[in-house]
Amino acid sequence: MLYEIECDKFAEKKNGEFVPRGRIRFHEGLNTILGDKKAENAIGKSTFLLALDFCFGGDDYLDNDINNVVSYVKTHTINFAFKFGDRIEYYKRSTLDSKKVIPCSQDYEQNGEPMDIDDFRKHLRASYAIQTAQNSWRSLVGRYSRIYGRDNYDERRPLKYGDETEELAIMALEQLFGIYDLVKEYEDFYKEKDKRKKVRKQATDIGEIVTIATTQKQVKENEKEIERLEQELAELTNKEDSDIAAQDTANLDKAAEIKGQITILKRKRTRLVSQLNAVKANLEGGLTPTSDDIVELQEYFPEVDIEKLETIENFHKKMQTILTGEMTDEVSRLELLIDAATEEVRKLEDEQRKLGIPTNVSKKFLDKTVELRGRINFLRKQNEGYESTRTLAAETKAAKEQMETARENQLEKLETMINQAMVRLNDFIYDGEQYAPEIHFGNTRTGKPTYKFKCETNTSTGDNYKNLIIFDMSILNNSDLPFLMHDSLIFKNVADLPIDKIMQLYVQSKKQIFISFDKAEAFTEYTAKTLYDTRVIDLYANGGELFGWSWAKKIKEDNKDVDTNTETQQSE
Repeated sequence: MLYEIECDKFAEKKNGEFVPRGRIRFHEGLNTILGDKKAENAIGKSTFLLALDFCFGGDDYLDNDINNVVSYVKTHTINFAFKFGDRIEYYKRSTLDSKKVIPCSQDYEQNGEPMDIDDFRKHLRASYAIQTAQNSWRSLVGRYSRIYGRDNYDERRPLKYGDETEELAIMALEQLFGIYDLVKEYEDFYKEKDKRKKVRKQATDIGEIVTIATTQKQVKENEKEIERLEQELAELTNKEDSDIAAQDTANLDKAAEIKGQITILKRKRTRLVSQLNAVKANLEGGLTPTSDDIVELQEYFPEVDIEKLETIENFHKKMQTILTGEMTDEVSRLELLIDAATEEVRKLEDEQRKLGIPTNVSKKFLDKTVELRGRINFLRKQNEGYESTRTLAAETKAAKEQMETARENQLEKLETMINQAMVRLNDFIYDGEQYAPEIHFGNTRTGKPTYKFKCETNTSTGDNYKNLIIFDMSILNNSDLPFLMHDSLIFKNVADLPIDKIMQLYVQSKKQIFISFDKAEAFTEYTAKTLYDTRVIDLYANGGELFGWSWAKKIKEDNKDVDTNTETQQSE
């Protein structure tokens, strides 16, 4: 529980001096911020509640649209402590660096590393032993701290919290009572199915997926085309081995690929054999003239220089020796390549035979068979895709039905539980003589869920705010909600009798309840005494404001009236 709060800016002005209020202690059950007899505004009641919310990790204390305290009080630090069992934890948080919370000693001297505000909130959630609720800490406590300016005290819309939608507000209530995870399982299952359906349709529409028929008409056209192609395939196989045509498409595809590789290898081998034959012919025929050739040449050309011819012949002989060696090597290389090609052809033919396809089958036949079988399989896949799409659509519809049924069932249980709790509280207040408010959830199966909150027999302003208090008490008493805050505006129009009984409900609570209240003497003796007995701070005009002054009122300065702020307030 919140144990205490302290700030050197919290002060009373006495005899012209600002006197710090010191440490303000809290207790279990009801804690009252008590205003004066005249119900003065701008004395700091709402601001003090926002300061408490600041201790609980809230940020609205710093929001100028809600509370402009920083604009006038300037930077300051709030010290506070929590008590969990026998353990008291001390902290401080500055308006200058509100994202950090600093652990402290009992004297509020830093004694630990600063905590990030998110880590601090998680720490509070764990320390309060929140077990059932699935909300974050701030979602859990913020919406039930009903403070002026926060837009969460609409007496007709008790789930309203800021600008969030009704769907999100209802989801937060489901989380509070621990039923959201069950609903979310069905919701996630439906969303996954729906996402797959939409992606499938989109990909089909833009042509990314072509193996899905989009209409029943296309399915029928595919069936006719399949029948025609199968007839063409049958006629083709009548000219070849029917066992070959019976092979599955994968085997035929592989066989056609192998056949193509064999053809390429055979062509390569033919070229190598031609090269080999040419090289061998050159080796066998020789390249240089003999001595008899030279003598015969001299008979026809007497003046020829025999010596030079012999020199040239010697050069040719040397070249012959060199080229003969190179051609011999080339013969060996070509023979190795031819042998390798022959071996590769043999392996590929063996692989083709293992597929059940004879090696003497023409590539043209195989290619045509693969083409027909491939087209048939494609059309069948399109029709199967159409059936898969229909199946997915049916599964998506069923998943949505399951999700809606689960949410409807859970909200019905939640509605019954809250309404029964409100009946008990309302009967306590009115001795069973008046109807209780009710909450009803709707539109759970046909769209985003909605709710209505009212009492059919009485819709006056006072009764509506009384109903809001009853709703909050039913939530506090039946959930992990650790505390409640009610600002004074909630009590303005509630009659005396309900207020007496509401005070009794507050006092009976074992959880902390923080309220601000005006004009205690204007109510019954019981209510007045309860408010005085449970008060933790008194606030009043002319020096008794939270900070000892009010920036919403004119002050005297050099005997002149100065209007410091006529449009804003220190929040009641």
